Amino acid sequence: MDVLIRQDLCDEEKGYIQKRLQVVGDCLRSHGIVCKPDEVPRVALLGSGGGERAHISFLGVLRQLGQDNLLDCFLYMAGVSGSTWAMSSLYADAHWSKNAKVTTSSVLKSISEGEDMDFSEGVQWLRKRYEEGDLSLSDAWGVMTCVIKGVPLETRTLSDEGSRDRDGANPYPLYSAIDRAFFDKDKAKRKELWFELSPHEAGFTEPGAFVKTSLLKQDFEGGRVKYSLKRKPMDMVQLQGICGNVFGDEKQNQKHILDWIKKSLLPRSQGEAAPLSGVLKIVMALVELVECHHNMDHCHTVLAKLKSVLGEDYGKFSTTLLELDHEMWTDMDDQKRKQHMENIFEELIGSAEEWGQELNNLNNKLTDVWWVIKHILPLFNEWQSGNVANFLYQINEPKVPEEMCKEDTMHLIDAGLFLNSPYPSVLREARDVDIIVSFDFSEDAPFKSLEGAWHYAAANQRAFPDIDFKALNPESDCPKSFYVFEEEGKPTVIHIPLFNIKNGKDEATIKQDWREYATFQMTYRGKKKIDHLADLAAENVNRDGILKEIRKAAERRKAKH
Repeated sequence: MDVLIRQDLCDEEKGYIQKRLQVVGDCLRSHGIVCKPDEVPRVALLGSGGGERAHISFLGVLRQLGQDNLLDCFLYMAGVSGSTWAMSSLYADAHWSKNAKVTTSSVLKSISEGEDMDFSEGVQWLRKRYEEGDLSLSDAWGVMTCVIKGVPLETRTLSDEGSRDRDGANPYPLYSAIDRAFFDKDKAKRKELWFELSPHEAGFTEPGAFVKTSLLKQDFEGGRVKYSLKRKPMDMVQLQGICGNVFGDEKQNQKHILDWIKKSLLPRSQGEAAPLSGVLKIVMALVELVECHHNMDHCHTVLAKLKSVLGEDYGKFSTTLLELDHEMWTDMDDQKRKQHMENIFEELIGSAEEWGQELNNLNNKLTDVWWVIKHILPLFNEWQSGNVANFLYQINEPKVPEEMCKEDTMHLIDAGLFLNSPYPSVLREARDVDIIVSFDFSEDAPFKSLEGAWHYAAANQRAFPDIDFKALNPESDCPKSFYVFEEEGKPTVIHIPLFNIKNGKDEATIKQDWREYATFQMTYRGKKKIDHLADLAAENVNRDGILKEIRKAAERRKAKH
């Protein structure tokens, strides 16, 4: 079968890890920690979610780890959401960690000075996804991620990294997502939820169902690839759209995508000839209709505007709009209003060839905007995200729950909605991790992700140190910068909150930093603001504390042999 059911690691990861352990051993030796090859501690570096705040903070952390000659102490690097944005840019360089200060500084500079990506470039990428047949909102968000980062589209594939990074130069990268179908309120009991992606393999950590990353987008049936439709491997644009979409916050993601459309539309519209202005008003009204669908009163105002700009013939473009009057709207509840609004939107998109025919003949940026209006805006009604062919479709395997095999498409979304730090991937027994160094950039309480990891480990029989969270609660408003949790026979967990008593000095300053760097405050462009956040995060790198725990882990490994 092309689908593999097992808890062991793939041969390619094992080979990479053996080479990486040699690099780690050499680095530890430079710090006075001498280990035999089978005694080298396995240390994992974790970056949490947190949007652009996590993106910039993780870059600041990695820059400082490089300056302190600590990066090569890490065997794995795993990210969720905003931290994956940093990873995706850095791993474009096959040897980035060898000169981390230069590479991270270059990425930080691109954020502060980055210009908006060419709109047409983004639309061309979306058109290709549409032609493959599984376009979703995550793809639009992947394009938006590059806009936020101030970089061109990152179209290299994740599987390409697996074929060229053979010397163990960088920590082995692990990206994280979850399957929306299994995301529910009873999170801790869902064993099938977590989905990880590496350069070599992708799949569910439980029940241990994996495929080669290069095959991830292909159609499957019964555990085998169907080659009737050959798709290109997942590129980093789509990966970022999946790993960092935070589609649990519908309003925020919608706002940024719609703002991007409006920004691309309005400057052009101001210079268009008069006959086109009415059509552009209709287009803008459609964007506004999607934008305000949570506000039913405003929706009615937009519908009235549509009637006006469509003219006397508006009824032939939308029968629902023709039948709708103020009295009917007033008598309906919000659910019926929402349905009417969606019907009108769909009818106007369906009749766009008639009322928007002038746009179809334009060979410029406006035609790209028009394509987005027709193909991306309708996705907001369906709220489809993370569409990927389900490689477990109709597989007959006792270890795979039947409910995972029913649909031919799965929907991968931001893992931060379940657990905002990628603990599940490094807690796999086969990875045999000794130390987890977790930099937490979450906006929630400073121990929420840590507690979520503790619950996940308990529910899924993963080794994890016992933690007294009641004792930690008094420190929630003003946490320390470095926590160590250890228990014999279990991996040591080092937990590092972003804003703390060390870099924030007091509770008032910590609260001010959180207000200044809110999760959905995009896009950061000021160099001073970006540098300040990266520097604050860098202050949290406790070189001596990390090396102390590595020495202890090395002694434990030595005692086993």
